[in-house]
Amino acid sequence: MFEMIKRIDQYLFKEILSPFLLGIFILTFLMLFYQLSRLTEWVINRGISPLTVAHLFLKLLPSFFLSTIPMATAFAVIIAFNRLMFDNELTALSALGVGFVRLLSPVLVFSLFAALSTLWMGALSHQWGASSIKSVAVRLLKEKIGVGLDAGRFTEILPGLIIYAESIPIPSEMRHVFIYDGRTSQHSRVISAEKGFLINSKEGEAATVTILLQNGILHADNRHGDHLLTFGSYSLNLHFPSDGGSTLTPSVSDAAFHKKYSLAFAAILFSFIGVPLGMASGKAGRLGGVALGVLLILFYYALMVAGDTFALSNRISPFVSSWLPNFVLTPIVFFLVGRYSDLNVRAISTERR
Repeated sequence: MFEMIKRIDQYLFKEILSPFLLGIFILTFLMLFYQLSRLTEWVINRGISPLTVAHLFLKLLPSFFLSTIPMATAFAVIIAFNRLMFDNELTALSALGVGFVRLLSPVLVFSLFAALSTLWMGALSHQWGASSIKSVAVRLLKEKIGVGLDAGRFTEILPGLIIYAESIPIPSEMRHVFIYDGRTSQHSRVISAEKGFLINSKEGEAATVTILLQNGILHADNRHGDHLLTFGSYSLNLHFPSDGGSTLTPSVSDAAFHKKYSLAFAAILFSFIGVPLGMASGKAGRLGGVALGVLLILFYYALMVAGDTFALSNRISPFVSSWLPNFVLTPIVFFLVGRYSDLNVRAISTERR
């Protein structure tokens, strides 16, 4: 009997693993498609080394796996139990005395594997400093000046520092430049200039980008009052940590810290809710599992976007915003698992027919 249960657990684990790996590949490819096109544009139009782009592309992967692992877990469990129900394999297991609660054992093991993998990806994403495509743009800015700037667009290349250039003839030259420098709240500056030249340099252990501005006006606001001056030449220095440290604000950093743990817990929730959803969707055929998986992911990430919006407006804390989807999903998981644990699998199968 023990040997049979062991083989059933291994079989169920493999049934979940196959769609999980496929889901990881498809979801990661879809999420990286836009970034791939942008990185390719940097190689073709901005003159960035392909090796540098490939290196930064690899550094981006953990930040995307952080989201795709929980998503793939949801799809994998739903699709696996949808197929087992549709092909009456769960009915056969029920006839052997394997109840609903016993089916959750391999799901629990898989959910812990997915949660630990998500935490690992979160740690790598934080360590490599590749939590967003904006941080990659800043890294490229250090190697090839001007890569993070687009003509005719306001670009925040550092928190509090916004640059606008009407035209960029070459990556290191800007024309008709407007700069807002609010990095220090007690000393903000607004600068406009006819031309701006970007110069990359090294100062000790820090990478520095100098913006050399020509023929412009500077308006400074500080505790001593407002000052307005014209200049023929003015240098604005931007300092980047040599270790590629994050330029994120404290609130955003807090949200990123909490989010990796909330997504790891989401992988567990997705695993358990996937069992009853997969069995229920078996009534609608195999496409029903895919449809339910999509709806579940859309629902969860709609809650995540709502939480991020509330956090940005300071209505809720970064912790609450990161865990909001889990707070909503957890009672739903308990309800569905509790409901199906009281049902007989063969009764569900008979109802489906």
